[in-house]
Amino acid sequence: MPEHVKDDVIRINGQEIPYRLTRSRRRTLGLAVTEAGVRVNVPKWVSQAEIDQFLQERIQWLLRNLEKIEQQRREQPVLSHGETVFYLGVPLQIRVAPCLFPDVRRNGRMLWVSSPDDASVPELVRGWLRERAVPLLKRRLMIHALRQGGRIPQFDLSDARTQWGICHPDGRIRLNWRLVQAPLSIVDYVAAHEVAHLLHADHSTRFWRQVEQLYPEADTAREWLNRHGHKLMI
Repeated sequence: MPEHVKDDVIRINGQEIPYRLTRSRRRTLGLAVTEAGVRVNVPKWVSQAEIDQFLQERIQWLLRNLEKIEQQRREQPVLSHGETVFYLGVPLQIRVAPCLFPDVRRNGRMLWVSSPDDASVPELVRGWLRERAVPLLKRRLMIHALRQGGRIPQFDLSDARTQWGICHPDGRIRLNWRLVQAPLSIVDYVAAHEVAHLLHADHSTRFWRQVEQLYPEADTAREWLNRHGHKLMI
């Protein structure tokens, strides 16, 4: 468990970039940039001067990754009238109609959202997608588990913003509901990935061999997620 957490800033050419500093029992200094912000993880004994030097040596890397995160944020869809949301890779145009009783219905390439106010629209769309994610993701997991010849794992949805799926040590699997926006081939890759973890908990050569046995186009799907996955983070 972390022993100390505090918020601080990095000063670059007059600009202040906030970061969260966590001191723990780890042995090395680490730096990460995510949608949640900049994270610096250090051993509990490291001085602030060493932390400042560590960050200054990585300024260019930090700026590049901050720009990448900002670019990804700009590419994330806005869930409002006239905008587009994807369902299994199919673009659906959101059409909002004022109504006291919230409802979401698909009609071809249109997603009609009845809502009492505009502020409710994003969560109504997310709820519609989550409802469809449950049976779809559960079914794809079952298909790959049967193909692997093992038992059907216990399944639940995940709302993580940094993981598409996770296989717990007890065999439970959680898949990110946002995957329902991706083409079915991408859903199958993530399902196969987590099912393979039922046999191999690590990311060893044997693990990747099992993933490819379950889903031969794993490399293509993984590349798609690396390039487009951030656009699903609605």
